[in-house]
Parts: sequence; C-alpha cells; structure tokens
Amino acid sequence: MRKLVVLGGVAVAASVAATFAVAGGGHAVSKPGLTAAVSKTEAASSVRYTIHVRLTRRGLPMTLHIRGRAAADMVSIAMRMSDLTLDDGTVVPGPSGAALLDGPFLYERAPSNLPVDGPVQWQRLAVWTLPARSPDLAAIRSMSPSPLLRVLHTAHTGRARGSSRVFHGSIPYDERAVRRLARLIGNLEFRHLRVSAILGRDERVHRIVLTGRTADGMTTLSLRARLFGFGKPVHVTPPKPGTFVDEQLAQIPA
Repeated sequence: MRKLVVLGGVAVAASVAATFAVAGGGHAVSKPGLTAAVSKTEAASSVRYTIHVRLTRRGLPMTLHIRGRAAADMVSIAMRMSDLTLDDGTVVPGPSGAALLDGPFLYERAPSNLPVDGPVQWQRLAVWTLPARSPDLAAIRSMSPSPLLRVLHTAHTGRARGSSRVFHGSIPYDERAVRRLARLIGNLEFRHLRVSAILGRDERVHRIVLTGRTADGMTTLSLRARLFGFGKPVHVTPPKPGTFVDEQLAQIPA
C-alpha cells in the first residue's frame, strides 16, 4: 500500500496541458518584498493549500489535484488524478489517494484504483524508523507548500510593473530547490522555468505559478498553487484501529 509515491509519479509521468502564461519581465529590482513575504509565509503556524500540476505530452494532458493542510509536525493531503479519455471515448476515472503525517506516524491510504479487501485501507509507518531519505516522507513533503516556497527563495525575480504584490522571474532547472520538486512533477527535467508569485494584503504568498517544458519540447509543465487560511487551527483524525496495517508493529514478537 506504499503507493503515495506511485500516485505522485503517475501525476507527473503522464502529462498535462496549458502552460499558465507568466508575463516575463517586470523591472529588474531586488526582491526584499518577496523575500520577506516568503519568510512570513513559512513562519505561519498553519496553512491550507491547493496545488494543481498539469503535464501535457504530445497533446495528452494529465493533471494532479492536491488539497492539503499543514501545521507543526502535521501534513494532511488528499489527491486526485484527472480522468483519462481513451481513443474509443471510454472515460477511465482518475485514481485518488490520501496521506497524513501526524507527529510520529505517517499514514498512507491505498489508491482508489488498487483493490483492497476488508476494512483496512491505510498503512501506518513509524517516522522514527524511516531513513532520512525515505521516499514516503519525501513524497508527502513534496506535496506541501514548503518546496515551492524554496523555489521562490532561490528564483531570480522582479516586481511586476504597476503592482507591488506581483513578482515574476525564472529559476535554473538544475537548482536544488527545483530538484526537490521532482516527485511532484513526475521526476521529469523541465527547462525554461518561469515563476510568478502573488502576495496578499497580509504580506504573505497567496499564489504561485510555475511553468516550463522538457528539453525536447514534448512535455510542458503548468503548476498552480494557492495558499490560504494562515494560522487557523488544524484538526485531523488519524485512521481508526482496524482500518490500517502497521507492518513494523506486526514484526514485534508477542
């Protein structure tokens, strides 16, 4: 049931359409406003967010929709892939899944397209037993706002003309901050990356747009994120006993 990574990869491996137009330019200035806004956003005690990743390969779009909440030591996400229409017109429903990082435990729900018998729908992993580079932890963290905010920290940006709250810019494809997005964007390498950020009246980052295309031009990336609900209480309910399996616990002698 360790399919969170697979689901994230499917979202990327397929592809999606339409690149969000990111107006280039703006006058070249330093970005104290954006840097302060990113720092203030990262310092929020909690945040709610949506992320939509669209990959389009040879005209075939595929989109990953993520809805999440994050607070200290907690990330809760629900994700869904777009439906796929076959050549004969048959519509194949896109799979859905969920994951919850709640303190010492990581819960992963089996994707909807994976047949599961009985009430057990989740797998529980003890975080302290996972390696530092655990693909499970990397996957859920890649589906939070943190790596996107790191992109804004690293990108070369300028304030858009006529607006004090809009920033446009670019970021090299080989930056570490971009590599941290790999699981979110299907482990594909995109060039000509353009990024935009829109600040709210609270001087936090509310919207992020990232676009690019592969070196061969066959696949385009369009990512749009919305951040909101800063500082609001986040309450989550872990899966009930009997609905999850804990392989590590099962290995402990009785």
